[in-house]
Amino acid sequence: MTMALERQATLTAEDRLDIAELVARFAHCSDYGDWDGLAALYTEDVVTEMDGQTIRYTGIAEQVAHARESDLQAEGGNRHYNFNLVIENGADGVVAHYAFMNVNAGHAPMAAKIVVTGRMRDTVVKTPAGWRIARRRVSFDQRFDLDF
Repeated sequence: MTMALERQATLTAEDRLDIAELVARFAHCSDYGDWDGLAALYTEDVVTEMDGQTIRYTGIAEQVAHARESDLQAEGGNRHYNFNLVIENGADGVVAHYAFMNVNAGHAPMAAKIVVTGRMRDTVVKTPAGWRIARRRVSFDQRFDLDF
């Protein structure tokens, strides 16, 4: 057994389910304005970085402020769809890798639009309160400038 596989074996099925739930809760809380619930998903010193962007979000308040601004710009129609989740326990700690699609739901049938797609890499840590996102790396499939 390789070293990476030995480390993966230390994650229990319950850990893996809890991490998958953490990823799902991020989308749910962010998309439906549960700002307190969203804040509870992060470590105090969480950092989000995005490939190709100069903006960096540090700390819980900045994560929530970004989600609030996204919600405002999408007029409450911001939706995150996450899929193809793979959880690894390697040299960088426990990492949840997954694809995402961000959609503006619109306000009428057939008005929904894909805003952006890409990959997320969340480094997660187990705290006394459960698994939390400590670091997030976002890689977009599209090129653009983010200004909030």
